[in-house]
Amino acid sequence: MDREFIIKNQIVERYLAGRLPPKGVTDFEKLIRSRPQLIEELGLPDKVNAGLRLLDAAGIAEPWAEKPKAFWQNPVFIFGAAGLAAAALIACLVLALQVVSRDKAIVKLKTDIADRPIAPSTHKRTVLIAAARNGPPAGANVSLNYGDFAELKVDLSWTRFTTFKVAIDRVDQGRVAVIDGLTKDSNGHVRISLNAGAFGPGDYTVELAGLNLRRESLPVAWVRFNVAR
Repeated sequence: MDREFIIKNQIVERYLAGRLPPKGVTDFEKLIRSRPQLIEELGLPDKVNAGLRLLDAAGIAEPWAEKPKAFWQNPVFIFGAAGLAAAALIACLVLALQVVSRDKAIVKLKTDIADRPIAPSTHKRTVLIAAARNGPPAGANVSLNYGDFAELKVDLSWTRFTTFKVAIDRVDQGRVAVIDGLTKDSNGHVRISLNAGAFGPGDYTVELAGLNLRRESLPVAWVRFNVAR
């Protein structure tokens, strides 16, 4: 391979285009290493510069230019992701501590409720109440406080029944107690005695059902009382 052979067979152009066979590439590079002056004689610098200008015009980076990194390879993204992961870890730890603290508080409250003693009565109250006849009243007839031992005297002088079954329910929750066999006194009052400290705070309805000789019950009157917090 000599200068004339190179020019005649367009070795430079084929080399730059990558179309030379492996042996041709080896021979051409060996010749250039042995005769560097051929670079100028063959116009290689001008051809290379022309090729680079074409790449630049087409917006194509030079072969040796560093390829742009993906966004996740950017140090700012890496540090940001690490910071976000650390913040998420801290948030999870805080949440876990809050859950543990909440569970402990729930267990303590359950224990306190289970072990809570009945508040002792500090004074006795007697309250005369006119019962509702058409269903549970919307509001409380009387309000009780912790420490009250209340005797509710329900006026049932207007009904023919003399014996009653009394059911006490906590509003929107469930039944608290059933008292069977209460009778009217000489004034026509049914007396219901209760310790307000034995009830949780809230509203309670009292249903009074009259009993006939066969012990069949018929609701005839209702009372509602409130236990204050």
